[in-house]
Amino acid sequence: MANFQTHLNGGIVVSAATTLTFYTAGLIRGEETLPLFTIGVVGSLLPDIDSDTSKPVKALFSVLGAGLAFVMTLPLADRFQPLELALIWVGVYLCVRYGFFEVFTRLTVHRGIWHSWLAAAAAALATTNAAYWLWHQTPETAWIAGMLMAIGYLTHLCLDELSSVDFSNSRLRSSFGSALKPFSLANPWSSLGMLAVVAFLALQAPAANLSPALDRLETLVDLTAAADFFRDRLEGFLAQARAW
Repeated sequence: MANFQTHLNGGIVVSAATTLTFYTAGLIRGEETLPLFTIGVVGSLLPDIDSDTSKPVKALFSVLGAGLAFVMTLPLADRFQPLELALIWVGVYLCVRYGFFEVFTRLTVHRGIWHSWLAAAAAALATTNAAYWLWHQTPETAWIAGMLMAIGYLTHLCLDELSSVDFSNSRLRSSFGSALKPFSLANPWSSLGMLAVVAFLALQAPAANLSPALDRLETLVDLTAAADFFRDRLEGFLAQARAW
């Protein structure tokens, strides 16, 4: 498994390249580049949310708790006194940071359903819906935000798989195949639950016409040549893996 610094560096590089490509193609505005880049980096770290001992995960739940506390407290500002609002804020934060975190860690297994294509789809759709319904972005921008999340998420899974290959001894470690998988066979109920989440989020996602955006990307990047390049590299890697 790749370490935190490797995932962070990989997420920064891939998200920067993707964001700059979208900007060069005229798909996003200058003021949107930093938020979208940040979404990609967050996506590159998100799969390790199921790691019980990870410091970044604890930090993530701290940020999530603080964010939800503000979301729930601010609308009540005209109904409660400052001290009461502070107590509500602290209560929500503690429930998320320690209560929800404890429940989540008990229900999840590292490299389980959160290390899968299904989870990447759920994260991407959740980002798309949040960008459209909560942040009031256009459908096209919301879907681009979802794409950045998916690309960052898949970058994490690919780095985990690459770290499972011992190139010096020409062998595959036992963890190979546990990250970049469609779903978790070892956790069928978790997989079904995640599939239900994906279906629900897909129904809520905004309709968008992405054909013009894809056409502009294709004029900027030779997608056919890129696909052929990665296909050849993948076939060579699989042939080498079978030889081992």
